[in-house]
Amino acid sequence: AAAAVSPVAGSMVHNNAAGRMKTLAGGRWVGMMGVQSSASGSGVSVSVSRGYAAAVEGGGGATAASASSGGKNSRHAEASSDRVGAGMRGDGTAPRFYKAVDVVEVPGGGGWGVTLDGRPLKTPKRTALAVPSKALALALAAEWEWQSGRSIRPFTMPLMALVMTAVDQMALQDVREFHVRKLLEYFPSDVTLIRAEPGPLAERQQRVHGPIINWARTELGDSLAPTTSIFGADQAPAVMRAAERRLMSLDAWELTAVFNAASSTKSLLTGMALIRGVITVEHAMQAARVEEDFQIDEWGLVEGGHDIDQADLKVRLTAPHVMLLLLRHKPF
Repeated sequence: AAAAVSPVAGSMVHNNAAGRMKTLAGGRWVGMMGVQSSASGSGVSVSVSRGYAAAVEGGGGATAASASSGGKNSRHAEASSDRVGAGMRGDGTAPRFYKAVDVVEVPGGGGWGVTLDGRPLKTPKRTALAVPSKALALALAAEWEWQSGRSIRPFTMPLMALVMTAVDQMALQDVREFHVRKLLEYFPSDVTLIRAEPGPLAERQQRVHGPIINWARTELGDSLAPTTSIFGADQAPAVMRAAERRLMSLDAWELTAVFNAASSTKSLLTGMALIRGVITVEHAMQAARVEEDFQIDEWGLVEGGHDIDQADLKVRLTAPHVMLLLLRHKPF
């Protein structure tokens, strides 16, 4: 599990590049990326103050919130999400309030949980966190353990954000339907379906996007086709119905992974192909960055800009990919 989540350490760039990613996104997918912070209250990519940290049972240890209330066992003393939110600093970090991190088996075959100083980690909805895979629980524990001795850096915990989303949000039918609708709404502007006019860029798009489209046709129908129109590629009703059926058949973990991968790449087809194991993370990155990489080849890479964006995207795509790999890991 430790080897599988090693890319998480690189997610420190996530916070630095977040604003720039929205600017670079362009087109109609910018709106979809914003959905992550508005759907069903706390949203798909759960907010820094509530999603990356979860409630912890019991008190224990003074925090900024408990100190301000005279050390009483207040709500902030019982919930780590509230602790993180109340103690959030201007740099996006919060004080670390625990020492020991462990993984425990949930009684009754309920899966695996994480404890902080012996107290079970809870979701923002205050239910004890339980995941079906010990490998995934170990990866979550690693994200908490690898925080510095004095600070919690929520932007270095992408697996935690995804798991909390899957457990608290995507299990709800209305939330599932909302995100499926959004994925379908932006499907016509899918990056893999918008082609440049004939020339070197269009040829590169064909090389990178072609395998994804060919696979998608086996899933959604042969009528799936790209376009050179800037207004998007309107697809046949049969293709849209097939896409909806595929999305609705996903479980909460898979839909969370697909939605986050799709919003990061501005492409439902790329997100689905990555989560299904049809393409690698590297291929998904190439598919998302075809035009930008083409410009870099022409004019050069801007250090402190393009390289940070590349690292940020790698974390955004590796996290959902790794989450599903760990969920499918055989018991040990």
